[in-house]
Amino acid sequence: MKSRFLRFSKPRFSLDTGLFLAFAVAAITLAGPRVIGGLREQAPALPTFRPITGPVSRIGDGDTFWIGRVKIRLWGIDAPEAATTDGPAATRYLTEVVADHLLTCRQAGPPSHDRLVARCEDPWGRDIAEIMVGAGWALDWPEYSRGHYGPAQNRAASLGAGLHAGP
Repeated sequence: MKSRFLRFSKPRFSLDTGLFLAFAVAAITLAGPRVIGGLREQAPALPTFRPITGPVSRIGDGDTFWIGRVKIRLWGIDAPEAATTDGPAATRYLTEVVADHLLTCRQAGPPSHDRLVARCEDPWGRDIAEIMVGAGWALDWPEYSRGHYGPAQNRAASLGAGLHAGP
């Protein structure tokens, strides 16, 4: 005797699994680009390391100094080397800016020539690199800063300050 009911094969996925997969595909399709784009804009280039805080123990030139035994290069700017024509003036200006203040420096890029590349602030929250560029003793380095210090450099140039002074 034959069965009166048709036999259906057992589905590979349950209805719950199918609904879950359909919902996941729809969510990723609709929200994925915005979420991934937002994460890309917000994510730091490097992992966040504990900041280095302390007084400057030695100055190399207008964009390099030490806090304790850590050699730090200011992120996003370029100052004259100590042995160049404007180097001593840039070095003296950085010495005056940091004086005996405690600086807080946070890594902002990969190490460069055994130096920690960092953004540093004084106790009042002022960006040391921006002070150097704004006074005309360093230049914005857009390849790294993406033009962050451009407005400060333009102000210094319009005033003829530091490196922007005429002959």
